Amino acid sequence: MSAKFGMDIKEKILEAVKTAMKEFQEREDIKTKFGEPLVGYADTRNPIFDMYFSRNICDHPKKIYRPGNTAVVHFVPYAPEITESNRGGKEPSQAWLTAFNDSMWLSMRLNGVIREVLDGVGRLSSCTNTPTDWDEDLCREEWSHKLVAYAAGMGEFGPAGSFQTENGFAGRFGSIITDGCYAEEFKVLDSDQLEATYQEIQRQYCYQEAQGVSCSQEMIQACPAGAITEKGIDRKLCQAHCKTIDEYIPSPEVCGKCFFY
Repeated sequence: MSAKFGMDIKEKILEAVKTAMKEFQEREDIKTKFGEPLVGYADTRNPIFDMYFSRNICDHPKKIYRPGNTAVVHFVPYAPEITESNRGGKEPSQAWLTAFNDSMWLSMRLNGVIREVLDGVGRLSSCTNTPTDWDEDLCREEWSHKLVAYAAGMGEFGPAGSFQTENGFAGRFGSIITDGCYAEEFKVLDSDQLEATYQEIQRQYCYQEAQGVSCSQEMIQACPAGAITEKGIDRKLCQAHCKTIDEYIPSPEVCGKCFFY
């Protein structure tokens, strides 16, 4: 497949995503406003996926779908006023909660239109998970859209697994896997570099198991669950609090109070 043909597909995917978002926001039952979407591509041969899988922090794309050559991940950011509405206080704002739910449905629609574009050029594809695929023992999903976004070079992690992109951190990620080859060439990392990458992700997450974590007083005070200390975030306490907000998807995203720090 030529590079030009691959680029044409990426342009079609982005156009389809933007059109679907516009149509979604025009529905009378949708209150949430979104910003400009991002779409990234990660080569499933990248050894960073082997590192994720061996550390039990994310399923491998090849476990989910063969012959999956590219993971396609999208991000739909909330409008700035929604993000600001959730700053401070102990309870998530109503606008934040509404956006959490609206974006879930939007993300599923975007996965659909991406697959439609790929199907139109004869490419096979598969969804990666459902919105309620949450593992309470691991305190996370078995498949992480954000780790795919990291592999695709879309940004860096922040507190509790927030992810900072060029279009902000507040929003919804989703992904599919396709047999098409659309990702840029990846940098091959040796075992020491992969270990350093793992430790850096854990530090960015601010998890207690990470080396060298130090949380700010602002971040500690922002957590309504008392799950954050100077030594990091207790995932079990965080999850228990988030479960009081959303019983089925007790993700930190449903609270989001510490994401600003």
